[in-house]
Amino acid sequence: MSYISLKNVSKTIKHKQILQDVSLNIEKGTITGFVGPNGSGKTMLFRAILGMIKLNHGEIKINGKKMSLGANSRIDIGTILETPGFINSYTALDNLKYLAAIKNEIGEKQILEAMQLFDMVAHKDEKVKSFSLGMRQKLAIIQAIMEDQELIVLDEPTNGLDEDSVHTLEEKLRKLRDAGKTILIASHDRMVIQSVADHVYHVNEGEVTA
Repeated sequence: MSYISLKNVSKTIKHKQILQDVSLNIEKGTITGFVGPNGSGKTMLFRAILGMIKLNHGEIKINGKKMSLGANSRIDIGTILETPGFINSYTALDNLKYLAAIKNEIGEKQILEAMQLFDMVAHKDEKVKSFSLGMRQKLAIIQAIMEDQELIVLDEPTNGLDEDSVHTLEEKLRKLRDAGKTILIASHDRMVIQSVADHVYHVNEGEVTA
């Protein structure tokens, strides 16, 4: 059985077809990449998978559970969607503590361990308002993986990252996959997708093709 399945998923906004009859199956413990230009439908596809929008047609299931707007999926998901939102007046560590408190499953020790990934422990007491785009992006990636989430959904995670940080991310994603995590990653950067993905789909004008 597929871990994630989409059957004939369609979404229209203001008479514009954003997703067109999308059907695909994703196995557990794999990295699936989605490439396509900006505005092609990648972000909307992820919003649909996460149950953040109401579909016009079709069905989405994760681990056998139907995903829909407002439903409690009980799937442990870490995600980056569009511009990461943090509280500018909080420090990096306080932002991550604030997010961790929602589920209350990890403490400061695990947060600091996750921050080591991009050498962000040195910046833990700095306020996020002083951070560059790249540092904010690193923080966003950290929050998406720090709670050992089973499904990780990353929309353009390399935005603002330098080359070394991109390699660090690629290495981490492979380790997470090897640990049984399922990862979806969307990017306009084909090199990154080809480097890490087990399967690649092309998204264009709401159509998804292998």
